[in-house]
Amino acid sequence: MACELCEGTHWVCENHPDRPWDGPKACGGAGAPCPVCNNAGPDELPILPKGFETSFTTTEIMKPFLRKTRGGKRRT
Repeated sequence: MACELCEGTHWVCENHPDRPWDGPKACGGAGAPCPVCNNAGPDELPILPKGFETSFTTTEIMKPFLRKTRGGKRRT
């Protein structure tokens, strides 16, 4: 059974949170995770929209950009 708020897409319109997000065909507002069925915790990713792509797929990719604790050199 699909969520009534987002109609099973897991995303709502940021400008109109009572409507499902319609991607590029939407009103221009960004998508936001549905507060009913896609409410992720602070350390969790929400269910991503179909076709979503990112250039960062794991924290391993981010490690060279992170500083060591206590002011150490950057990792290389």
